[in-house]
Amino acid sequence: MIFPFFNDFLGLIGSLSFWPLTVYFPIEMYIKQSKMQRFSFTWTWLKILSWACLLVSIVSAAGSIQGLAQDLKKYQPFKTQQ
Repeated sequence: MIFPFFNDFLGLIGSLSFWPLTVYFPIEMYIKQSKMQRFSFTWTWLKILSWACLLVSIVSAAGSIQGLAQDLKKYQPFKTQQ
C-alpha cells in the first residue's frame, strides 16, 4: 500500500546485482585461480557466458525501469486501486 511498485523496484535491484555478484566476479576469480591462458577454449567460452549474462541483466534492468515508469504514470498517492 505504501510502496505499490515494490516488485519493479526489487526487479531493478536484482538485475543490477545479478551480473557482477553471481557471474562476473566468480568467473574472473576462477580464471585467475586456475591460471588459465588467455584466448584458450575454456577462457573464451567463460567470457562469452559472462557477456551473455550481462546482456540478460541489461534487458531485465530495462524492463524493470519501463515497469517503474508505467507504474509512476498511473500512481496516485493515498488512493486505493480499483
